[in-house]
Amino acid sequence: MVKNEQAIRILDRYADVAPFVGSAIAAADSDKNSLGFFPASVFEDFARKEQLFIAVEGNTEALSYVGHLLFEARHPKGRVLQMFVRPPFRQCGIATLLLNHLKQHLTDHAFISLYARVAEDLQDANRFWESQGFYVQSIARGGETRNRTILVRSHELDTPQLFAASGVSASDPLGLCSTSAAEVPLFLLDLNVLFDLGPRRSRNEQVLDLFKSERAGYCQLALSTEITAELERTAAVGVTDPMLAYARIFPSFPAPVTKESETLAADLANIVFPERQRANALSCNDLSDLRHLATAVHHRLTGLITNDGSILNAAAKLNERYGIHVVSPAVFRTLSAGAAKEQLLDTSEIVSLSLTSISRSEEPAVRRLLSQLGVPVAAVVAEWAAVDSNERVSNRYGVWSQDSLIGYLTWPKTFGPGIVNVRAAVDETHAAASSAARLLLGCVIEQTTTGNTSQIRLKFPAKQAQMREIAAGLGFGGLADDTWLTKLVVPGIIAPANWAQRAAEIFSVGRVRLPDTVPAYRNIDQQVRLVRPDGNVTYVPLMALETLLSPGLFCLPGRPAVITPVRSAFAEHLLAHSPQKSLLPHARAQLYKERHYVSGAATLKQFKRGSLILFYESGKGGGIGAIVAIARVKHAYLKSQDAMQNADLDPSVLDAAALQAIGESLVKTVTAFDNIVCLERPVARATLEKLGCGSPTQLLTTRAINETQLMGILQEGFAYGTARTCTNLS
Repeated sequence: MVKNEQAIRILDRYADVAPFVGSAIAAADSDKNSLGFFPASVFEDFARKEQLFIAVEGNTEALSYVGHLLFEARHPKGRVLQMFVRPPFRQCGIATLLLNHLKQHLTDHAFISLYARVAEDLQDANRFWESQGFYVQSIARGGETRNRTILVRSHELDTPQLFAASGVSASDPLGLCSTSAAEVPLFLLDLNVLFDLGPRRSRNEQVLDLFKSERAGYCQLALSTEITAELERTAAVGVTDPMLAYARIFPSFPAPVTKESETLAADLANIVFPERQRANALSCNDLSDLRHLATAVHHRLTGLITNDGSILNAAAKLNERYGIHVVSPAVFRTLSAGAAKEQLLDTSEIVSLSLTSISRSEEPAVRRLLSQLGVPVAAVVAEWAAVDSNERVSNRYGVWSQDSLIGYLTWPKTFGPGIVNVRAAVDETHAAASSAARLLLGCVIEQTTTGNTSQIRLKFPAKQAQMREIAAGLGFGGLADDTWLTKLVVPGIIAPANWAQRAAEIFSVGRVRLPDTVPAYRNIDQQVRLVRPDGNVTYVPLMALETLLSPGLFCLPGRPAVITPVRSAFAEHLLAHSPQKSLLPHARAQLYKERHYVSGAATLKQFKRGSLILFYESGKGGGIGAIVAIARVKHAYLKSQDAMQNADLDPSVLDAAALQAIGESLVKTVTAFDNIVCLERPVARATLEKLGCGSPTQLLTTRAINETQLMGILQEGFAYGTARTCTNLS
């Protein structure tokens, strides 16, 4: 409850709001032309979910209704459904007071944006929303009865981790964009790599793939002046060396010659050639290799590409000490997650969507789509891989609606250590644009991680508002005016047993430092201390951090957890945990990052916000009788079976008929959950009984487990560091 100087109070708790629900209903019915129509039951349902704010006037003993704000909160965005102020109180700032209260409420809960649909002909209303910072994102057609044009207005929110003094922004909380743009990685080439261009060399195919990747814009290559000097030293007198002439094509960086470089060279020698350094037995080739490394470090390049075994063996230490990547040309061979596979999806749109790999015959459709979105021709061919003559360089996927290409996605089959540069575009004029964007981004996260912590750098054309919004809900961040976003992806659990390993992975790919020791769980909004790449210390709420690293889950000591049953008939559609993917269309639930689990009303008390939820696939109907996946609870609420709408059922794989199969109760608990991680080894019923998690009958009901049982299940279910992320098309 808040109060302003005019004695106007905003009530937001159900106990306070309940006495005024009838007044809100009567007020809404008084101006249906402007406000639209909602059944009376909607107000009661939303009040119980605390998504109805009431403005009142007066003292504690006698309060009178002034206005209300009805809204829907579905992470990561909120939507204003209706706002009303009684005529005597208009022009007094009460609507602004209601809206500001909503903005702060959603910001405190880490929402990204707030929407309002306003009829174009309501000029006064549009002026108000404009003054409140709501810009028109798109235009939609209204109902057939009134044939109105609807302006869809959006307002971007600041999340709680906005600390201006430290430079931490709401759009880039981890600081991934604070120190560098989404640059193409620049590597120095070692001389032995250049020699492998010879057609009879055993590594010739690897080096050819490397240079094809450079031509596609996935990396840049340069030389150290040390290579030119080395070639000149070894050249025969009077004989032209074609390799020396070829080397002059590349940009070159001079080796450092300062006093500090001597210290740097000695330190590098201790890392790469420790025994020869101690014996003072470094060869000329060793000294040349060290100068290559020193050049990369001195000029702050991405790293060095070499075939030298000693340098490659020291790659981890060099990365930890100097932040450079030492790799072999083999890294630039096909490293993608696997063969392209077609996915079909049932949607609420008129037609189903399909996600397929792009073949050469479909390249004209790609060029048309990108040209329509304003991508320059040169970028279409080079950066967006619209032409890939041998299909060895790029992964390319398209989302099709019947015969129309409405979404396109590409990333290199070869990429630098832990960093994936992705380009995605969607025709946002299409009715299924949001679904297409979810399919594309889900494909990226699924196929580019495959058990490895990674950094995804997402580039998209200008004016891709829906792409940016959906990406933000998946944990991507970036600066408001840029057309690229970044995200760290941790594809499994983060637990005490693998804390050091996960922390090292996150630092390696994102330069973000987790705490040295595992924090104990206090609550889902507890602040986690991080060190950003720019050196600033920041604190991020645990709930927000899990979203930023999604689908990773922090299984901290003391975090509450429950085991809940799911029938085999529903499990695969809801969790997508089976390694064998179905050829049938996927359930619409798999479009959503946040999915719904529907159970009896009595289970509400078990599903606390932030709790871990372990899904037990029952043995009936061909089920395996084991825990198959783990996720986190976003929120839970009660809703009558008769009032269930598509917004409740679509993310749950249920329909109205299937609700009857999950219990006789006319009121259901709807639990929203996300960050789904599949267990690598399903934990069978016998193991659960040994851990004291309950008898076979008890496992068919939702029940809490203790910390010891949770850690036992995790130890049994995961070979730490190799957890498999469930397919998540959102």
